[in-house]
Amino acid sequence: MRRPFTLLLSGLFAFALIVCASLITATPASAATVIAPTTTCSNGVDNTGGLGLICEVTVVNTINAVGGTATVTVRECHGAAGDPEASCSIKTSILTAPVTAVTQCNSAINGGGGTLRCSVRVTNNFVGSGPAATAATTNQCVGSGGGITTGCDPFPATTTGAIITQCNGSANGGTLVGLTCTASGTKTSGLAVRINQCNGSANGGGALVICSASMTNNAIVPGTTPGTTTATPLGPVSVTPTGSTPTTPSGPGVPGIPDTSMSNRLLPEPLGSMPLLLGALLIMLAESLAGTFKLLDRAENR
Repeated sequence: MRRPFTLLLSGLFAFALIVCASLITATPASAATVIAPTTTCSNGVDNTGGLGLICEVTVVNTINAVGGTATVTVRECHGAAGDPEASCSIKTSILTAPVTAVTQCNSAINGGGGTLRCSVRVTNNFVGSGPAATAATTNQCVGSGGGITTGCDPFPATTTGAIITQCNGSANGGTLVGLTCTASGTKTSGLAVRINQCNGSANGGGALVICSASMTNNAIVPGTTPGTTTATPLGPVSVTPTGSTPTTPSGPGVPGIPDTSMSNRLLPEPLGSMPLLLGALLIMLAESLAGTFKLLDRAENR
C-alpha cells in the first residue's frame, strides 16, 4: 500500500506547484495609471488592430505661498474600437504637490482601425493674488491625418516648446475616419502644466482620434472654497493660432512626437496574493492527506 500512497502524495505536491505557477503566469500584467506630479496614462499600449482607448485626466491644483496640492482623477478604458468602454477604471488621488505635467496616449493604438479618445482638463487655483495669465501655447496636428487637419483647432499651431503638445504624427495610414484635436485656456508663470498627448498614435489606417486639452487659472480669496463667487479667472479664456514657428522635432522621425521611452510608459500592476495563497492551501491539503495515509499505513501493518 505504501507505493500508491507515495505516488498519490507526489502527484498532489506536483499539482499544487503547477496550479500555483499557472495562476501566476496567467495573470495579465495590465498597465496601471500613474498619478503623480508627472501623471501618465496609457503610453505605448494597445497597438493591435481594432482596439479602442480612452484616457480622461482631470487635475485641480491649489497653489499657495509655501507650495501646493493637487487632486487628480483619471478614467481609463480599454476595449474594441467600437466598444472602448468595455473595461474602465476610475482612480482619484490627492497629492502633496501640484501636477506639472500630463503625458498620455502617445505611441498607442497603432493597429488598423483604432479609436483614440483622450482629454486633459487642468484647473490651477492660486490662493491670494494670482500671476498674470496669457493664452496657452500649442503645438498640434503636425504631420497628422495624411494632411487632413480640418478638425484641429487651433491650426496651424506649431510653437516650439509649447505648453500643449498633441496629435502630432498621428492618424496617418489612409482612410481617416476623423481627427479632432482642440486646445484652449491659459498659462501662467506661477505654474505651467505641460500636456503631451496623442502623439505618434493611431497610425494603422482607418483611425478615429478625438483629443482635447484645456487649462483654467483662477485667483482664489484666502480662506474660501473655490467657486463661482470666490474664483476670478486669470487672463484670456481661449487660444489663438500661434503662427508658423518651425517645430523642433522631439521624437524619432516625426515632428512633435515626445520621448516615449520606458520612463514614460505605464508600469505593470503588481500581482495579487491569490495565486500564492491557493498554492499554499493545496500544499497544506497534500500534507494533511499524507498524515492520514501514514496513519492508515501503520494500522494496516499492525
